[in-house]
Amino acid sequence: MFHAGVLMKLGAFAALRVGVMLLPEGAKTWSWLIMTLAGIAIVYGAYIAFVQTDLKYMIGFSSVSHMGLVMLGISTLNHTGLTGAGVQMFSHGVMTALFFAVTGMIYDRAHTRMIPELGGMAKIMPFAAIGFIIGGLVSMGMPGFSGFVAEFPIFLGVWQEQWLVAVVTSISIVITAAYIMMNIRKVFFSPMPENLEGHVVDITVLDKLAIVTLCLFMVVLGLFPGIMVPMVETGVENIMRLLGGA
Repeated sequence: MFHAGVLMKLGAFAALRVGVMLLPEGAKTWSWLIMTLAGIAIVYGAYIAFVQTDLKYMIGFSSVSHMGLVMLGISTLNHTGLTGAGVQMFSHGVMTALFFAVTGMIYDRAHTRMIPELGGMAKIMPFAAIGFIIGGLVSMGMPGFSGFVAEFPIFLGVWQEQWLVAVVTSISIVITAAYIMMNIRKVFFSPMPENLEGHVVDITVLDKLAIVTLCLFMVVLGLFPGIMVPMVETGVENIMRLLGGA
């Protein structure tokens, strides 16, 4: 959870502070290459997440795709894309922390993370199911959640610079929706395997509190983006000055 929420963002922060703010001319020169590599990471990461059979691996490769969106937003070097990248860093951190938390709760009780070996978890731990579904909606970029507030400006910023990259990377939205819905159906709503019957118990009150807290961040930001976007824009305006208003 801490790795997804904090450590992954250090790389993006370094890219902004060193790659863009310290070396703005180099950022302009190589933005096309960064945009290309970010686009590959987004689509390829989503494809690899789609074929995973371990919940943690699925979340891990999902993070590759979503952090690719952060780099895509940075590579635009425009106000819209950079703002989306900043919000995406926060949204992804909370979303992935929620995914890992729910996966840990399932593993503690079922003693497996393998998707084909799980099923029927919504019946035993409905709170965990709701949390995972909300995280999935954020991951898909559904309106009303923080994922949409972050991803829409990124794609808009990319469209302003290179429309073809925006079209190609948007494929990842469909792939993400496919593996999220497929895994929710298998883990939470398919019949529970016989070896788990009677052995899986519900999550604790503290677990439920953690899920509610993380979900609130994503829902509130999705409904009221004005809470965070102005703070991100303050930093973006400083970057745009260094880029000469590009």
